[in-house]
Amino acid sequence: MIGELIVLYLHQNPYQNGLICEQRLCKQFIPVSVNFSGTQPSPKITLADDKIAAQSAWKYFERNWNSHTGFVNSVDGYTWTTLWDQGSAIMGIHAGYQLGLVPKARFNQMVKRLLLTLEKLPLPATRLPNKAYSTTTAQMRRLNNTSDPHGISGWSALDMARFLMGLYILRTHYPEYTQRVERIVSRWDLKKLVKDGWLYGGVPDTKGHIRYLQEGRLGYEQYAANSLKLWNLEASNALYNPPVKAINLDGISFQVDERNLKNSGASNYLTNDPYLLWGLELGWNEAVKPQVESLLKIQEQRYNRTGILTAVNEDSIDRHPYFLYYSIFNNGKMWLPITPTGKAYPNLRFTSTKAAFGWNALIPEHPYTIKLRDTAQKLTTKNRGYFAGKYENPKLGNNTAVDVNTNAIILESLLYKARNATPLQLNTGN
Repeated sequence: MIGELIVLYLHQNPYQNGLICEQRLCKQFIPVSVNFSGTQPSPKITLADDKIAAQSAWKYFERNWNSHTGFVNSVDGYTWTTLWDQGSAIMGIHAGYQLGLVPKARFNQMVKRLLLTLEKLPLPATRLPNKAYSTTTAQMRRLNNTSDPHGISGWSALDMARFLMGLYILRTHYPEYTQRVERIVSRWDLKKLVKDGWLYGGVPDTKGHIRYLQEGRLGYEQYAANSLKLWNLEASNALYNPPVKAINLDGISFQVDERNLKNSGASNYLTNDPYLLWGLELGWNEAVKPQVESLLKIQEQRYNRTGILTAVNEDSIDRHPYFLYYSIFNNGKMWLPITPTGKAYPNLRFTSTKAAFGWNALIPEHPYTIKLRDTAQKLTTKNRGYFAGKYENPKLGNNTAVDVNTNAIILESLLYKARNATPLQLNTGN
């Protein structure tokens, strides 16, 4: 998620697990464990396919971690990032260590390098991190990857919330880094992220002045607000009073945001990403479970009706316009991929790898999530990590974009499974 803007080819309590004994999954079990210091138990990967997927996803981090800054490239080989991407990067590095993919000494090197950069991170006059940075120099950049020395790109409350989720994981799971993380965050004027109970971002006008705009729509808004709540920032209206209405889509009931592109300037994407992150990291509460059940049901129903494997998401793609929000519903229309400005690309519908892994981790016994995972398991490169997905049009083949969010969320999903369906924010060793 990169606020409500597009850039070039880049970024750009839950259901309980049960024993899965489908024919595909009852394979040779390969226990994988690592000895950790402290009291945290060592999570174990038990399925062969999970081990293969974890090793493949970690290759992205081996290739794209920058030793000068500790940042991870947003897209393979592209030295640029948003704060959303770095939130994902922290989660991926945490998961890689917990799953035994990276030794303790290397993990500490990666974390210490990142924290050193954050301690000296250039900040705009707003005292909030800029929307984008170089991953090699940590200098401020614009969303089109040009220099932004004065930091006039503004900030995204949604991106900051994901980044703060990553920092919360470091603070909570690794006490040796707690004080450094808290000192870093104390440099930032976080109160600007919440106004009158709503999430607010900063957007530059034509003269380079920052305008305050409400940010977030149903799903993304609540995921972000719950993340900020971990830092004692409560966006009460975003959490408890979003302007929603009930609608019926293909015979299934949903809550959708009444704020859409026409009446608010921002689209009301109904897509998987925020709900899956919510489940993996925070744990679904009872109020959101009907929405989650409907999301899975309608995607399975479309597959049963059309034969098209359906797992929508926001994702990088390997061709113009390079980033799309593919949603079940947005701005009054169904199954339409659009840019953040609302331009539609119906010929570029895709199945999302990270959505497939997320759904299967959260609801592993469901036949449709198993089918999604079967397909996604194969969408990997030899040395770069996982592809973002595959196009629904078989003539287009795989969506060969390779990015940090896909590979980080794969690792998060595998860690969630290894922790016996425990949301990642919880430190079970305490």
